[in-house]
Amino acid sequence: MHKSHSAMAAILAATLFGAGAVSAYAQEPTLRSLAEERGRYVGAILNSQWFGGGLPGDYEKIHKTQFNVVVAENEMKFDATEPQEGRFNYGNGDKMVKYAKANGMRVRGHALAWHSQVPNWVNNYKNDKKKLLAVLKNHIEKVVGHWKGQVDEWDVVNEAVSNNEPMWRSYSVWYQGIGPEFIDSAFVWAHAVDPDAELCYNDYNLEQGISPKAKAGFVLEQVKRWVANGIPITCVGSQTHVEDTTTDKHFIGSPDSLRAFARELAKLGVKLNITELDIGFKSGINVSSADLARQGRNYREYMDVFLEEPNMGTFLIWGVSDKWSWLGGLNRQKGLIYDDNLRPKPAFDSLMASLKEHPVESVVSPYKQSFIPDTTKQDTTANDSTAKDTTVKDTTTKDTTDAIMPSVARLPASLHVAGSVLHLTGMASARVDLFDMQGRPVFSAKCENGTVELKGLASGRYVVRVEQNGMVDVKNVILK
Repeated sequence: MHKSHSAMAAILAATLFGAGAVSAYAQEPTLRSLAEERGRYVGAILNSQWFGGGLPGDYEKIHKTQFNVVVAENEMKFDATEPQEGRFNYGNGDKMVKYAKANGMRVRGHALAWHSQVPNWVNNYKNDKKKLLAVLKNHIEKVVGHWKGQVDEWDVVNEAVSNNEPMWRSYSVWYQGIGPEFIDSAFVWAHAVDPDAELCYNDYNLEQGISPKAKAGFVLEQVKRWVANGIPITCVGSQTHVEDTTTDKHFIGSPDSLRAFARELAKLGVKLNITELDIGFKSGINVSSADLARQGRNYREYMDVFLEEPNMGTFLIWGVSDKWSWLGGLNRQKGLIYDDNLRPKPAFDSLMASLKEHPVESVVSPYKQSFIPDTTKQDTTANDSTAKDTTVKDTTTKDTTDAIMPSVARLPASLHVAGSVLHLTGMASARVDLFDMQGRPVFSAKCENGTVELKGLASGRYVVRVEQNGMVDVKNVILK
């Protein structure tokens, strides 16, 4: 479905960077293949409709081609796995684990202890601490035990911190009946059952700063305490559900804040994973091509942080196509990287551009195991159970250009932008190419005296590629 895009990309790559670059496209690079080369996981959920066979076959084809980590939207939560006390239902989870194994994917388990989607029978024990502890312990031991060695990473505790002034979420049945120590116990129990599984605390709004009054600041202090007390936490999951306001051309949430949080966690030996990313627009507004390009830039900024911080290993999007998305419940729309017709949006191109910009040798993987390229040849997609797709045609024009190619040789010089002038320190002459955040070429010139005037470019963020004698430097810059 993406051949026309890739064919044009090959032509463009040859034009810009010489015939030697064309061979890189022979294998049809994907988000998955580029991530695996860099020792990272890029993934998306399997929507609840998938479990009932209610999605077109192309959905699954895209999913297993582009992604190498998967999580269920709802099917491994408490109410799904233990709908009645002591009676467990693993059917849907088993289906996803089997799919992941057949397609060489990492599996995230979501989530063991959460205040939401708890079956009503659990509330019968909210005034009996001893019994409630036994309920939680039994649930964790049974669920983690069932998928021991098959689920690589668990959200052990989800959203235990309130969204206002940071404090524990007081209306959680687990907090009310047990107190905040339920978190410590949950991690200990999960680790005892599967010592090899990664164990995460997962929450939203963690991209909004790490000050003491921000949620991430509160979580950071708890992680410090957990690590000091020997609680077996190995990762924090940032849900990263953010919104583009479209009115002021900015979006709520900061990749730079997430970077700062990652670096603080790195000091504690704890990973930071992006676990539920989407960047939506308010429902009811007309989303323009310019809006989608900006959305792509925002996606890319998060991917840049992800690839540049060595303790970040998983980049997971909360959906594949805008047609099947939970965002309507948040009064948002069009927050994913494929449109209603399963065609890639500028956000997809932006993620590809970021991966290609970061050469393999520059990305540090936090995982010890080596990545094995996907060699799946057999299409395991079930028959399409959708009789007829009645989706209105998406009128967004598809971009047919491709992202910049990575280079293994880096220039020893430095570059920076002052106003509209690019300054190259340490070199007299070089070729300069500028790209937007989707990887599309927007400017090219020859630098002869250490400076290049960037004429005719709008203010915003760009990628600069400088080449001299076969060596290359790539850097993001902001034009004001």
